[in-house]
Amino acid sequence: MDKIAKDFLINDELVRHMASMSEAIDTIDPREKNKVTYSGKLIMLVTLSGIFCDCQSWNDIADFARYKKDFLRRFIPDLETTPSHDTLRRFFCIIKTEKLESCYREWARNMRGDSPSIEDCDWSKVQINEGNDLYTNRHIAIDGKTIRGAINADKLVQESADKITKEQASVAKLHLVSAFLSDMSLSLGQERVSIKENEIVAIPKLLDDIDIRQGDVVTIDALGTQKKIVEKIVEKQADYLLEVKDNHLKLRQNIENDAEYLLISGRKNDFIKKAEETTEGHGFMVTRTCISCSEPSRLGFCYRDWKNLRTYGIIKTEKINIATGEIQNEKHCFISSLVNNPKLILKYKRKHWAVENGLHWQLDVTFNEDDGRKMMNSAQNFSTLTKMALTILKNYQDEDKKTSVNRKRKKAGWSDEYLTNLIDTFIKAF
Repeated sequence: MDKIAKDFLINDELVRHMASMSEAIDTIDPREKNKVTYSGKLIMLVTLSGIFCDCQSWNDIADFARYKKDFLRRFIPDLETTPSHDTLRRFFCIIKTEKLESCYREWARNMRGDSPSIEDCDWSKVQINEGNDLYTNRHIAIDGKTIRGAINADKLVQESADKITKEQASVAKLHLVSAFLSDMSLSLGQERVSIKENEIVAIPKLLDDIDIRQGDVVTIDALGTQKKIVEKIVEKQADYLLEVKDNHLKLRQNIENDAEYLLISGRKNDFIKKAEETTEGHGFMVTRTCISCSEPSRLGFCYRDWKNLRTYGIIKTEKINIATGEIQNEKHCFISSLVNNPKLILKYKRKHWAVENGLHWQLDVTFNEDDGRKMMNSAQNFSTLTKMALTILKNYQDEDKKTSVNRKRKKAGWSDEYLTNLIDTFIKAF
């Protein structure tokens, strides 16, 4: 195929995906089409491009669009002028967060693509190793994050007609619960937690709508260890690994006492298993020991409250400061629907923190999300767009495999070709 024919096919494919993106955005744009100067498609493209290129505010994005007008014509040939910062801000203020979130979740589903079926896999016989394809795109970590600069407490009190105190308003800073597909660094969706709600209320709503598939493993910290949440996960034919703390005191005590007894007695059979791993880095040597048991009836009648409960146990962590010799010990109880494979449980327990390192840390440090001063709908919508950009940047195959997200953003600002590749990947998921 010659270059002309190849370019034609590429352009034809881009036009089709642009049309699909435009259709998706039109469904969430409440403005009257015959009364607007800038289409939702243009505003979305300008905003994502700006975020790719290290823009942090509406002013930054408006300046970027003005100076990159010729570049933007690659995607919108009839472009004459670009939107101002006020136009961008107003657009994302009037867009309903739930509609943009719905659009995002469909986009994330397309980004994820098709995962290999593992219905017949015997997880108890799986060998743990870094190159095992069976773990690709299977782990979903759910956790919350507060955007600390997103709400002005004084204004919130004033707008609520004194129905809440300033202390309550401070606590009510924009808090989002996200579901993170750790192997793809892809946020599958987010749910806003309002003043009258908390994560226990938000997580079931999130589980109802996000792309959870048979064989996925969902991990949540102790706050999400709730019977209704477990039922939601099981309904999706997925597995769970949940931490147990004092919010279920009787269950925690039963797990801890039984696991300690099994550890002291030294029993080891098909129902009781043990695994240990040691890692070294950042000046620490960490040893993790998992003792798991697949006889939930040993926990008493309370095990019946947890649907599909197959395995329970404890994970002990010993952290040694190599320089000082100081030792820190932690102990975590867990319940799970996974088969009794302590190596597998240790793997997923460690992977849960990918939502902190791969999502929340990136949003705070690379995208400076906590420093933003956007309000309400605008703040949540911008957070959704930032997650889109982060997913593309994390999964983009740079020539240097060790290139950080921050460096990729700089390259996007310097190279039109690099930025084009990022935008193409974003558009093709519609």
